[in-house]
Amino acid sequence: MLTEEKNINVEEQVIAYCKDNISNQDIKHPLYPARLGAYELFRVHGLPTTRNEQWKYTNITSKLERIPSQSNVKPVPVNLDNFINNFEIVKKAKENKDSVLVFMDGAMQGQLSVISSDTKTINVTSLKKDPIPDWAIKLNSEKHSQNINEMFNLNTALMEDGAIININNNKGIADNIYIIHVGNNDGFYNYRHMINVQNGAHVNIIEFKISNKVDIEALYTSSIIWKIGDNCVVNNVKYQAHNQITIGFNQQYADIANDTEFNSFTISSGSKLLREFRDINCNGSNSNISISGVNLLDGNSHIDTMLSVKHKAPNTISREKYKSILNDNSKGVFQGNIIVDDIAQKTIAKQSIDALILSKNAEHDAKPELEIYADDVQCGHGATTGQISQDSLFYLKSRGIPEEEAKRLLVHAFLTDALEEIKDKKILETFADVMNNMLNRVSKGNLNV
Repeated sequence: MLTEEKNINVEEQVIAYCKDNISNQDIKHPLYPARLGAYELFRVHGLPTTRNEQWKYTNITSKLERIPSQSNVKPVPVNLDNFINNFEIVKKAKENKDSVLVFMDGAMQGQLSVISSDTKTINVTSLKKDPIPDWAIKLNSEKHSQNINEMFNLNTALMEDGAIININNNKGIADNIYIIHVGNNDGFYNYRHMINVQNGAHVNIIEFKISNKVDIEALYTSSIIWKIGDNCVVNNVKYQAHNQITIGFNQQYADIANDTEFNSFTISSGSKLLREFRDINCNGSNSNISISGVNLLDGNSHIDTMLSVKHKAPNTISREKYKSILNDNSKGVFQGNIIVDDIAQKTIAKQSIDALILSKNAEHDAKPELEIYADDVQCGHGATTGQISQDSLFYLKSRGIPEEEAKRLLVHAFLTDALEEIKDKKILETFADVMNNMLNRVSKGNLNV
């Protein structure tokens, strides 16, 4: 009975928060109709529960007891030079004259952000502070009208800020854009990015999400909506390392046109609860996509990954590779659904989910699914769960390799084929220190990178 009361209370808190938020919105704002419609849907359906098949392994209200109270606002660094002293990756981005967009608690910080002076093909505006381009209004409206996802509706109703990015044809010379999110204060934060990649454009978008301190209690929802044209190459890498009390709900939506390559890779660690939902539509023929990642869990962390890849045109390719390493009392969830429409002949779709368990109390649940309505396809999926091979560990130690280094080598071997899905070598070089640090920590049983 207590659990039921807690469930009602937290849901009522969220609905009341939404009601207050929507009542303070400008009804003339171009995104107001979507916000209002999303609020009405969320008010009716509420938070998803384990009765929903997509949430059967994740009970939100067992982790989320209340909305965190807003803390006193901690100061924002006054300029980028002060900020980058703490974050080596941002420093590298500035040295390379890449574009850097910085968000603190979901709000864009103009004084910390820079747009590369070497490019004329990128246009960036703030969802909160700038006029909304027509293409973004249309994209947001279309995605809202198609969507019945409860957390998407919550994010639509509450989105406060975000980056609206348009990338023009840059003739094969990839633009690099870093989107940096820092949790700086306790509270509830919501943001949305919309990205329009026009025909022929190449772009690398690197997302970086961290908790600034171990005691920040934050709840957030985020979404990123991609519209990707013909003959594009898009590489998206996201690295997120939250503290053990942050709760986050991330969503990614991508519509992909003809002859386009889309590679999206996520590295996740920490979090009391982290939900990664990714919905990818291969709308054009000859598209080639990779949706992959690495999850590192320890303590009481819970990371739930849900993928939906829809092949809606012939001659499309998709690869989904996920590796998870779990320690202590952590729980990992992977649900992946590949749908091949009857028109999508010659589809090649592969899905691979592997988990390495380092503790008897850790748990990993996997649910790969295929829905195939075409008859000329190559599709398959597989899932494995296991522990570090003691025979392999003994073999390496017998060759004079210390146990910690031996574990490092075995973990590296486990992760290698997933990390190979990061296709842009310059991005790999940028993340080299992060990768090495990650492997060192994992070999010691510390997975919070």
